[in-house]
Amino acid sequence: MSYPLFEIDEKEKKILDNFIVFTGKNPDKIEKLVQAGSNRNYYRFKYGQKTVIGVFSSNKEENSTFIYFTQLFKSLDIKVPELYYVSEDKTIYFQEDLGDQSLFEMLQTDNKTGEITDTTKTLFKKALTELAKMQITSAAYIDFEQCYQISEFNKESILFDLNYFKYYFLKVSGINFDERKLQRDFDNIAEYLAKNGDKFFMFRDFQSRNIMIKDGEPYFIDYQGGRKGAIQYDLASLLFQAKAQLPEYVKEELVEHYIAQVQSYIPIDKEAFRNQFNYYALIRILQTLGSYGFRGLIEKKSHFIESIPFALKNIKIMLENKEVFKSYPELHNVLYQLATTEKFNPIVFPEFTITVTSFSFKKSYPADKTGNGGGFVFDCRGIENPGRYQEYKILTGKDKAVIDFFKANSDIDKFMLNVVKNVKPTIDNYIERNFNSLSISFGCTGGQHRSVYCAEKMTKYIKKHYKIGVILVHRELNIKE
Repeated sequence: MSYPLFEIDEKEKKILDNFIVFTGKNPDKIEKLVQAGSNRNYYRFKYGQKTVIGVFSSNKEENSTFIYFTQLFKSLDIKVPELYYVSEDKTIYFQEDLGDQSLFEMLQTDNKTGEITDTTKTLFKKALTELAKMQITSAAYIDFEQCYQISEFNKESILFDLNYFKYYFLKVSGINFDERKLQRDFDNIAEYLAKNGDKFFMFRDFQSRNIMIKDGEPYFIDYQGGRKGAIQYDLASLLFQAKAQLPEYVKEELVEHYIAQVQSYIPIDKEAFRNQFNYYALIRILQTLGSYGFRGLIEKKSHFIESIPFALKNIKIMLENKEVFKSYPELHNVLYQLATTEKFNPIVFPEFTITVTSFSFKKSYPADKTGNGGGFVFDCRGIENPGRYQEYKILTGKDKAVIDFFKANSDIDKFMLNVVKNVKPTIDNYIERNFNSLSISFGCTGGQHRSVYCAEKMTKYIKKHYKIGVILVHRELNIKE
């Protein structure tokens, strides 16, 4: 039996070999799953009536932490995937297939209707019940030296998250602030949190994407970043997940439910608990913005840029409801600017507008400021590149000499005919459905010759055949028309 998926990649051959060692048979089907934010590769193996998830990661230290936590949590009857097999070198393991439905996907479906269903709320409550159990009952058994890189979320870790926000979001966003005063506020917050509250197991990335729903029950994944820390942080991670956009009344209901679950294990001062929760919610939001700043504003990855307005909305909510942050004047100043800035607001066009962009793949995909996502991205790198020749290096796809080169040495116009055939039905459909935006992007190696020519041709075609708005952007040339 042939498995084309594994004919080109050495690590995938390795995971197939380990599957055969694990089961003693060949799989009937292999499906590569979408890779999320991590460097781990996931595959679904089907054999007979069974399926398992195969995982490959070269980070043996992180894998060891995941394996350790999984085995411990299973022994405590906590809902995590069953671990079936681990390779000798700990780069590959096979775990229970929890299906494809996450709590986040259920929430997104609800958000489209404008109402959170009782089913979704019940699953959130079940997840928080299981979270409290995981956090508190496991803490006495965990050897925190087994944690990946960081064993405790302490003052140093809190300051790391706050400074991550400062350096990777704040400083590149154009917001004005006094760094010395802001650092003083950060130090005071970190000192307060380090001295107060009980510390148990902290999941660290407890968000609805990491909660899978199987047979009506929530199961947890991706807890390898867990460490000793404040349990309120995980509650904040779930309720203030940027794109979840939970209504405030639902958040309040879930906070009350979680506090009741925690109280079934340990005594707490509810007022102090809630106060610390507010701080950790802010820290989580700022840490998320730091990540969006690094991956979006610096690395220019559009998915993260598009997520920024959702995180800023959470800051606005925090400012409206939490008077406590007024005790930190420079932080409050920064938060106010972020809550009121329009810099990251999605663009809303008054009429249907197509944005045509040329770009370099080396510098990431173009950002979509409409917030709609989607659109077309065409790869022009299969076309003969004039940039390889000295006489064209300082020219662009707008110059006659480069255009003549394409005519004589490539099928670029045939390429564009196929592009038009693909794009035209969508333009017609969007006009009929009264949509207000569509993006069409062309990428090449440098964003200077091939992509520029194609973007120019696409723009001319649209203007000739449609009476709609067109914005032409040559990103790497700093041209917008």
